[in-house]
Amino acid sequence: MTGRTWTHLGVVAGDGDLPLILANKARADGAEVYIAALKGFANQDWHGFETQTFAVEDMAAMCVWFHDVGADAVTFAGSVKRPDFDYFQPDNLAVSAQDALHGAAQQGDDALLRAVISIFEQAGFSVIGLDDIAPDYLVKTGLWGRKSAYGGTEADCLRASEIARTIGAMDIGQGAVVAKGVVLAVEAQEGTAAMLSRCAALPAALRGTQKNRCGVFAKWAKPEQDRRIDLPVIGMATIKAVAEAGLSGLVLEAGGVILLNPEAIYETAERLGLFILGVQAEA
Repeated sequence: MTGRTWTHLGVVAGDGDLPLILANKARADGAEVYIAALKGFANQDWHGFETQTFAVEDMAAMCVWFHDVGADAVTFAGSVKRPDFDYFQPDNLAVSAQDALHGAAQQGDDALLRAVISIFEQAGFSVIGLDDIAPDYLVKTGLWGRKSAYGGTEADCLRASEIARTIGAMDIGQGAVVAKGVVLAVEAQEGTAAMLSRCAALPAALRGTQKNRCGVFAKWAKPEQDRRIDLPVIGMATIKAVAEAGLSGLVLEAGGVILLNPEAIYETAERLGLFILGVQAEA
């Protein structure tokens, strides 16, 4: 825990592998870890961790429990379906906090997440992100996988990245697919898996095939988002979906995209004939 100001970490856990990855990493580094498992979303095996289940709206109760167990920092990990704010009634939150949540929900996901972070910060917790816990899981600058597959894709990488950043700035989504200069898909609320599935259903002449690959998938963090929460995540399923869509590779924001298992992902990309390019936002 050298250099860290926190020793007792509360994890607000949604769906997927990331919450357990972060909890295990923090504990391996010497932290005490406590899990607030979100009802209907957290599906991990939390054996060995002190765990309490909460509804998404029970943020005040989560704060009380984290204080009771001695947490001094909180992180958010895993996917959570956006609640219906016509019926969303947070328990035991001050009216001002409830109004802030409902108001932020009308402005988009980024504003909503900032409002959630503010609730935990006002309760006295340091809210931290993946780069404070497991920075090795963030995409690094460079070229990995089947490096030869990158040749001739530079223009598509640039265009797909520009589109991903543009829709991110508009709080629409974080991903885009471009092949031979043509925009094949942009990501919105359906998510990455559904977007890549749509690409795989397009005529092969547009996107290429597994034998004659063409096109790239770009994934970037939203330019203005709080990077302590909701960074885009790439797992093995995404790599396989890119391959099945006949694309050549992925261009990802270095430091802004999470790889759930970096070594395995790079090895799988190599095996499937895909490149993975990590690019700094400034570039």
